[in-house]
Parts: sequence; C-alpha cells; structure tokens
Amino acid sequence: MIPPRNRESGRAIAWVAPGVPTFAVVGKVNMGKSAVLATLLEEDDDAIIRISAEPGETTRCQRLSLVLDGDERLRFIDTPGFQQPIEALRAIRALAADPERGPGPDTLAAFVARYRDTDEFVDECRLLEPLIEGAGVLYVVDPDVRLHDAFIAEIEILRLSAGPRLAVLNPHHRETDADPGRYADAWRTELGKSFNLVRTFDAFAARYTQRRELLAALNRIDERDRAHLDTTIALLDAEWQQRREEAAERIQSFLRSALSLREHADYAETDAPESAKRRAMATAGQRYYARIAELERETANALLDLYRHRHTRAAAASPVGEGLDLAHDETWRRFGLTRRQLTFAGAAVGAGAGVSVDAGTLGHTLGLGTLIGGGVGGALAYFKGDALPTLSVSLGRAGARIGGGRRITLGPPKNPNFAWILLDSVLIRYRAIIERTHAARDVGELAASADGADKAGAIVHRLASDRQKRLARWFREAAKGRDNEERAAAARADIEATLAEIEAGPRD
Repeated sequence: MIPPRNRESGRAIAWVAPGVPTFAVVGKVNMGKSAVLATLLEEDDDAIIRISAEPGETTRCQRLSLVLDGDERLRFIDTPGFQQPIEALRAIRALAADPERGPGPDTLAAFVARYRDTDEFVDECRLLEPLIEGAGVLYVVDPDVRLHDAFIAEIEILRLSAGPRLAVLNPHHRETDADPGRYADAWRTELGKSFNLVRTFDAFAARYTQRRELLAALNRIDERDRAHLDTTIALLDAEWQQRREEAAERIQSFLRSALSLREHADYAETDAPESAKRRAMATAGQRYYARIAELERETANALLDLYRHRHTRAAAASPVGEGLDLAHDETWRRFGLTRRQLTFAGAAVGAGAGVSVDAGTLGHTLGLGTLIGGGVGGALAYFKGDALPTLSVSLGRAGARIGGGRRITLGPPKNPNFAWILLDSVLIRYRAIIERTHAARDVGELAASADGADKAGAIVHRLASDRQKRLARWFREAAKGRDNEERAAAARADIEATLAEIEAGPRD
C-alpha cells in the first residue's frame, strides 16, 4: 500500500490511526459535506469548517475528530469534491492489473501513485488517499439534484475502495425547487447497489437525536468496530445528559436570582416628597427590569456556550409596544399561559390569580413595555383587567441615608405568576438553541424570547399540572429567599424534564 503524501511538502500523512474508526467524507462540490460535518461534530467556527456557497471551497483533505472524555473516538477526513469522475473512472479501469476481473483497491492505489505528482486528477487523488490507507466512506449527496452519469462514476469509484461505506442524503430544500425530493428514490436505488447503508440527514435541521442516529449507523457497517462505536454512543449520551443537567441548573440559577432581585434608589424628602418618591420608584423600576433582562441574556449566552454555539450571541428582544390588549384571546394564545391554567397554578400554592397592589406604590405599574422590550418575552401572567405587574415596595426610615432622605427598595413583583414570564422566556431561548444546527452560519445572533414566541408559541402552558404545582411552590419560596433544598431539587428535576421534552420536539 502506497503511503499518501502532502502534495505541497511531499511528506507522508497518516490519515488512519490504529483503534480509531476513520471515514473520509466525500462528494461532489456543493453537496453539503462541510455542513454535515459541522452539525455532526458541533463545530460552528469557519476557520475550522467553512461552509460556503462557492464551489470547491474544500481544496485539500482536513482531519476532524469527535473527542469524548478526552479521547478521539471517531475521525473524519473532509475531502475535496470530485472534479472529473468519469475521466478518473476511465483511467482507473485502464490501470487494472487483470482486465477480466476489473479494478479493485490496489487499482485505486496505482491510480494515486500514477497521477499524484502531476496536474491531472488533483482532487481525485487527494480524496482517494485516505481510502487507500483504509478509511471508510461517508458519501454526501443532495437528493434534490438529478442523478446523472458523473454521480454514477463517483459511486463506482468509491465502491472499488472495498471499505465500509455509508451514503448520506443531505437535502438542501432550495426555494427554487418545484418538487423537492423528487430524485430521492433514484438516488436510494443506485446507492443501495454499492453502499452498506443509505441514510437521510438534513444538516440544517438535525437535532441531537438525528446526529446520534447517524453516528450509530456507523455501527452497522463494520462489525470489527462495533464495541468501540457502542462505547462511543454511550459516551455521547452521557455527555448530552450532563449538558442537560447543567442547563437546568443554569436556568434555575437565573430564576432564583431574578425572583429574589431587589433594586434601590435614594431620594430626599423635599417640599414635594410624593413627587421625589415617584421619581425614585421610576429609577429603581428601570434598573430592576434592565437587570432582569441582562440576567436573562447572560443565561442565554451561557446556554449557547454549553451547546457549543460559540460564535452566536443572544440578542435583546424588540419592543412589542405598549398597546398590548390583555383581554384579547389572541394575546393569550401568542404569549402563553391561559387564564384558567394560571389560576390553577396560583391556587396550588394558595395564591390568587389577581394582582395585589401595595399601597406604597401609589397605584403605579412599572412598565409592561419596558419589561417585554428589555428582553423578558414569553408567557404573560393573568392580571385583572389591564393591570400590570406591581413591584413590592419598602421604604427605609427617614434620615437613614447620608445627608438625610430615604432609600426605596423595589422587587419582586407581588403577583407570583411573574415567575412564569421568566421561565417561558428562557425556555424559548433554549428551544431556539436546540433547533439551531452548527451548519447555520447566516445569523450571528440568537433571537430574543418574544420573537421566538411569535413563531413557535410559548412553552410553560403545556406543562403537566403536577409540574406546574411543584414549580409554582418553588417560585414562591425563591421569591422570599426561602429556598428549601428538597423543593429546589424537585423544581430542578422538573426543569430538566421540560428540557428533555423540548429536545424531543413538538408532540402531535
């Protein structure tokens, strides 16, 4: 077997390592090889895997690895696309040592040796080098593209490698396609003649389950790697479970911080003490909602990092306006919990569904527009009429501040249903993160919660009633700073279970 060499340096390259199953990712240009790898390996860095509409973006082989628990478990070689498959197949057949038996793996090695140092079949030689060293094949095609002779030639060349071969149908869903998937059956029939397995994998829509299934499909190709790959899948599952647990902890930490948040403002007792008090309340209220929004965005960014979207950051929500009609049914459908469900959740912890207005607020409500516009979209709580969330207010004694005056403390909202706004906000962010694949490079920001609610709807109103009850009890305790360990653990388990349901996708 001829060792492959780097064309520029002439040095030998070892593509295949002992004990590490290796697959060369092969396909014609613009079939989505890099997109499949980016999603499969959760890599969104263009410097590592560049996804481009320009043909021939991958110009040389690049080694990429799946590393779990510090060990390289799988190795993928991103190869350049075929450029002249029909001519290359013709040249390979001409090199067959036994014309009657036809070409085989040795013929591919002879082809690379013959043309590697010439200007002919440059890309074909590069993509075949890992195969002649023993790598398997992960062949990526777009089933929305018509199957023609050049593709049939590619399939035949890859068949000659005689190693494990998995074909991946990666649909592009172009807007110009009048009948997407119309060539899929033809592709499956042709690929089935030469490949061990054929699978569909949409690199721009695949969630964890689809990633896992594609990696698990490698199990079925070569039984010699079965034990290794079974262990790989077990490690993958354990790592994903660990991420979900950490995500639940981060979300609960956000809720705990937000529900126990207090903001302060000082004011002097002048000739118009009520006016000074109102200004102080407005200042503290702005700080309160701004801090809530910042906590929510910090949590979203932490979740993005946890799920390896390092080049995407959380955006703030766009204001939805002050004229939101809380009495209109469409508002409730858009933003979450129904009146009946919130009444039920509140009753579970002995809290009414109405708003309790503290006399110290002087009748003020501190800005629904500020709340939503600051990035805390999601489920609106049940308020009587058009009343808005009222913050608890406490006043320090007169003359307690330096120079006299008082300190006003605001927070949290008196209505316990405010917690559902916070939870729904971060759950909608989580759903957007789970649905975003690493092949998506067009948008560098994660849409804010209110924007996500427009598209897919709120989440918390779908929770089972027993889960709502447990969470509501914990919300009430967290807001008072009494975080019972047992109830906190139960709430965290409920959040984790909700995250698992989000990952599984919408239910029929």
